[in-house]
Amino acid sequence: MHNTHRIVLTALITLGLSSAACAGPTEKITITIDKTVDHVIDSAKPSRKPGKAIQAPSGDMDAHFIKADEYFVSARPLKTSGASDVVIARMITPPSEQTKDEAQFMDSYKGAEFWTKNYWKTRIAMPEDLKIGTVVLHKGLSGAHNTYFTPRDQKDARNYPWKLTKITDTSDLFKGEVTVVGNKKVKVDAVRVIE
Repeated sequence: MHNTHRIVLTALITLGLSSAACAGPTEKITITIDKTVDHVIDSAKPSRKPGKAIQAPSGDMDAHFIKADEYFVSARPLKTSGASDVVIARMITPPSEQTKDEAQFMDSYKGAEFWTKNYWKTRIAMPEDLKIGTVVLHKGLSGAHNTYFTPRDQKDARNYPWKLTKITDTSDLFKGEVTVVGNKKVKVDAVRVIE
């Protein structure tokens, strides 16, 4: 194909696609002509949230940016139904008879110190853990379509409370999701379980 023909054909395709884009939002369209000219036309409707870079865990952090010496804790008594808020904290004083089996913790976000009996060591859930009734934890801030995702970075993991809840439905495991109390969807790679 001659260069002039390629330019004319490219202009016609671009004009046709731009008029189609005015008709409504579409996914990204890629056209390759003679494997030498690529044109990419994005949707006329911009995405609501621009993508963010995901930080890789470092040192002794797992994929959720939780360190080996960190716990999930609640300074308040747990709810008898529904999800409870928990935070990431480090143990300052272990439990003992003198402390009535309470341990002292420091919240990793605010630095607040408090005593509690409500603390758990956790790990990232394995496929065999994902059963109805299993007590799980997930980050407490949802993303698109009211679905809860794994933290993007250390700040994302620590700046919001996590939820301590139960799995109520596993019928969407094929989509990579479980349902927890409150009919909320959680991505399976965002689920933690108590050790």
